[in-house]
Amino acid sequence: MKIIGDANTIWEKACREIKEVVNELTYMTWIEPAKPELEDGKTFVLYVPNELSKEYVFSYKDLIENALKIVSSHHFDLEVKVGNPGIPVQSIKQEMLVQNSKDTPGLKRNKLNPYYTFNRFIVGPSNRFAHAACVAVASMQGSKNYNPLFLYGGSGLGKTHLMQAIGNHVKSELPEKKVMYVQSEQFVNEFIQVIATKKYDAFRNKYRMVDLLLLDDIQFIENKEQMQEEFFHTFNSLFEAGRNIVLTCDKPPQSLTTLEDRLRTRISSGLTIDITPPDYETRMAILASLSQTHNVILTDDVMDYIASNVTNNIRELEGAFKTLLAFSLLGNEINLENARFALKDIVGPEAGKKIDEKYIMNVCANYFNISVEDLKSKKRKREFVEPRHIAMYLCYKLIDMTYTDIGDVFGGRNHATVIHACNKVVDDMETNSKLAKSVNEISLRLKP
Repeated sequence: MKIIGDANTIWEKACREIKEVVNELTYMTWIEPAKPELEDGKTFVLYVPNELSKEYVFSYKDLIENALKIVSSHHFDLEVKVGNPGIPVQSIKQEMLVQNSKDTPGLKRNKLNPYYTFNRFIVGPSNRFAHAACVAVASMQGSKNYNPLFLYGGSGLGKTHLMQAIGNHVKSELPEKKVMYVQSEQFVNEFIQVIATKKYDAFRNKYRMVDLLLLDDIQFIENKEQMQEEFFHTFNSLFEAGRNIVLTCDKPPQSLTTLEDRLRTRISSGLTIDITPPDYETRMAILASLSQTHNVILTDDVMDYIASNVTNNIRELEGAFKTLLAFSLLGNEINLENARFALKDIVGPEAGKKIDEKYIMNVCANYFNISVEDLKSKKRKREFVEPRHIAMYLCYKLIDMTYTDIGDVFGGRNHATVIHACNKVVDDMETNSKLAKSVNEISLRLKP
């Protein structure tokens, strides 16, 4: 494939694509200062002025790689470095070098993010068990480990952070150990290429000769029979050799319904841990840690505003902080008024929206990381019953719906059931501080 132009030319074109997606403030603060360089015709490097810029630009990795591909018709692996290009930007070769035939396509190394360490992970009630288990696994003490360790939960709750913290700890403390981190999507893509080239040995040696395998987002191997067969044997090979396996997923093993029974059984044979959204205190601690890391002073009322309104996951919380930080870098004081303005698209996208039963149900479902259908269903598990009761209570309290009408929208329940649910929420809030906190936080999110 022929590509004409140098790194600067390609980056200028890519920036036009990026501008169409990100807001102007983000582009001017983080993307525009980056300086491009090409390494060996395969890796596109962006040099940025400091670690904060590096972290923020890297969070747009997928977007930037896609923009580069659009303007150059070639996939580059993006790297972000602090500093300036060490040598003058070289013109890109007119024709990309064909990979040596002895190499197996796709078998590139997945790198651990050095930012993801146990020291940088904020521990709270929602993740304390998961954190403790990951620290234990990172000790690599044979039979004392939980093997396999399966972490599941919604997006942005810290699963990847904990998984990579294990890898970074092992590489630092036990450098003789072989650690392999890979995202399942990449794992699948590699295997597809292996099928085409028939070079199975290189693929199997890569994954079966490690001391620690970290496989992120295992849900990607659902509905892929050949991939599941290959992973089954890789899993067995590692497990029987006493090697450690850590997996993450967006749902528990039993919900991986298209996974082979024998594979699902093996995955479930170790320790399975659910990571839930962080509570208010944990969110405040995360904001305090981010403030300290970036040498920024956030007043208590600003942190309270963010922690009370951004409740779904850690990634959204970090995004709100970075948006506010970027706002401050343009010379704006970080106070509550400016925080409300800077975060209006994050905190208040529903501002001015009429509060009705559908809105309340959506907010409650998002808060508890379940679906509206779960709220309406007949499911009796605690993870569904409590959110359902809270949603019913808020419909009665905030919009004065009758018990009968509430029962109708919640799956056709009778009015006595709704009365019981509302009374139970009122009674339990007096003794259950966690429930009271959830009701208060949801109420804040419902404010127009």
